[in-house]
Parts: sequence; C-alpha cells; structure tokens
Amino acid sequence: MSISLRHIINQMEKHVNELKQLPERSSKVKEHAAAIRALSDLMLDAGETADENQWTPPSQISAPPGFTGTLPKKPQKIDDDEDGNGESIFDF
Repeated sequence: MSISLRHIINQMEKHVNELKQLPERSSKVKEHAAAIRALSDLMLDAGETADENQWTPPSQISAPPGFTGTLPKKPQKIDDDEDGNGESIFDF
C-alpha cells in the first residue's frame, strides 16, 4: 500500500492550520507537532525506498549469544514408587 506525498502534505497542512488557531500554551500544540513529525518521517522514509511495491526481506538475523537452537528438554517424571497413586507427598 502506497501513500501519496500529496496526501501526506495535505495532512501536514491540516495540522499546521490547527496549530495556528491554538493559543501557544495549549496542551494540543505538542500533539499536532508530534503528528507533523511523524508525517515528515513518513515522507522521508518513502523517499528512501527504491520500489514502494516491492518487499525486501530483512538482512540475515543472527541468534543471540548462547542460543543453541534447541529447546530444553522437559524433565521426565520418574515413577520409582509403585505404591503411590498421585503426585502429592501425602499420597501413600
């Protein structure tokens, strides 16, 4: 899905116009500024991609240090007492 630069610029203009109408000490100033920053980042990132419609896989991911690639084995329950009838220590 591609977002046109014109749409991003229109959204930025909308936030700038709303900022112009707010008093300087309004709590909404930061919200609009953050939205403009996010839209700017989106526009800059869109310019860096070679082909917007082509997905490229990330570079090879390495395993964290100490990872062996195997899951730990679950301890097997050893039934050494045939007279017991459960897992409780009070089962005789």
